[in-house]
Amino acid sequence: MKTALCLLNAAWVALARLGRLTPFGRLKRPKAPAQGGTPKTGSGAGGQPGPAPAQNGTAKAGSCAGGQPGPVTDHFDGKRFRNPWGDAERSFPDLLRWMFSRGSVPWPARVPVRVRHVPPERVHGEGLRVTVVGHATVLIQTGGVNILTDPVWSEHAGPLGVFGPKRTREPGLPLEALPPIDAVLVTHNHYDHLDLKTLAALQRLHAPRFIAPLGNCGLMAQGSGGMDCTELDWWRGVELAPGVRVHAAPAHHWSARGILDRRDALWGSFVIEAPGGPLVFFGDTGYGEGQAFRLIRERFGDVRLALLPIGAYEPRWFMSGAHMNPEEAVLAMRDLGARRAIALHHGVFKLTDEGIGQPLVDLRAALKKHGVEEGVFLTPEVGEGLTM
Repeated sequence: MKTALCLLNAAWVALARLGRLTPFGRLKRPKAPAQGGTPKTGSGAGGQPGPAPAQNGTAKAGSCAGGQPGPVTDHFDGKRFRNPWGDAERSFPDLLRWMFSRGSVPWPARVPVRVRHVPPERVHGEGLRVTVVGHATVLIQTGGVNILTDPVWSEHAGPLGVFGPKRTREPGLPLEALPPIDAVLVTHNHYDHLDLKTLAALQRLHAPRFIAPLGNCGLMAQGSGGMDCTELDWWRGVELAPGVRVHAAPAHHWSARGILDRRDALWGSFVIEAPGGPLVFFGDTGYGEGQAFRLIRERFGDVRLALLPIGAYEPRWFMSGAHMNPEEAVLAMRDLGARRAIALHHGVFKLTDEGIGQPLVDLRAALKKHGVEEGVFLTPEVGEGLTM
């Protein structure tokens, strides 16, 4: 019985991530985006103008950029978003093949968090502190600004925070222990990166500025009245404070929350221009041929710090389009010209077949293979804070 329930849960998770299954809620076709001002920094990828972002300010629940007619760009086909460098998705037959041929390595039910470093109130100037909360949730402090990425504090990465994969490690910081949060960056709408319960709590506690790629603010604002949410196309940016600016940038991925919104919302990465040099954050991404990373370096120069996912990558025939493996993360660090990198997206939620510690084993092997010096690609524990 337990095995059957585990298989059903795994099937649900995979289907939800493929956008084939409703998240136990009403199916709603996203409405047209709110029309308004477009940030003037940059342009659509490849020099093309992108679909107009929603107006800065309070987001309208249900608004979305995708699924509606709009100007064609290299990552928007006039109705839905796409990867310029090939498809990141897999078909339903591929999903079935994976589900019925899985060699999944079991994870422990719970792993204790061994360190819980308390972050400072602020880090000013070129100083930089990064605190790993877990999975893709990171607190970045620099230039007097506190930024939180892909925040998920729920026990499950799924609908209502009670369905889907269960957390193996607790968050490295309680929500109440966070310093004042100025901005929250959300890369895309998959459940392990966009958690509505956490966003509502952050709005209640901090009322920060929320920033996401096109088509995500309507979803993010559900249950969070008065949310200040800004949508950005790739290569568009907004200022958070003097000397600190956030830009949306490409990632090789896709989006879906239910069965009717596949690729209706844009996904991406973020570049944070800060006094000490640019920082790059990827929540989820495949490597492809490295195009996204090299484009970021072309526009922003060598990167001070890259926060890169290294987990949820097996089996490769199924996951390679959407998730890098550790060796590809090493290549991405080099493509970005990053002086340092931090490994994320491992050891918290079991999403794919590899064991809980395999990403770190594979990363060590990749670093040795590519001659990367010790202390360059860092692997902090959940709860650990690093002063750079």
